[in-house]
Amino acid sequence: MGYFLKNRQLQSGSSGVVMPAGSSATRPDAPVFGLIRYNTDTGYVEFFNGNVFQSLAVAGGINYTVDTFAGDGSTTNFTMSESEPAADEIIVFVGSLYQIPTTNYTVSGFSIDFTSAPPNGVPINVIHSDN
Repeated sequence: MGYFLKNRQLQSGSSGVVMPAGSSATRPDAPVFGLIRYNTDTGYVEFFNGNVFQSLAVAGGINYTVDTFAGDGSTTNFTMSESEPAADEIIVFVGSLYQIPTTNYTVSGFSIDFTSAPPNGVPINVIHSDN
């Protein structure tokens, strides 16, 4: 139908896409949530989570843990399986909605505290990474 890639480098029969790449110093000045790029300094694919750039994967794979809870419309505090030093060290979804660290929730050790109670029956997923 059409191409929507800027600086398209795909050719007929291609089986891959060239990802934007650059050093840590050449990251965009005003990145947008979800931006993905290859960092030539670290050798990792990274994404912008709305606050900071985080590695998407590390050499040899990535280990992660997912805590799953369900909202009840009144509980704002949940106990995670792993202790976290800061809210931006985890990725959190309530239903299918990404939660913004320190805006939608805070963490203290094993505790995650939402600023408002997740709705009744809505799944909560907290993703911890070991990288």
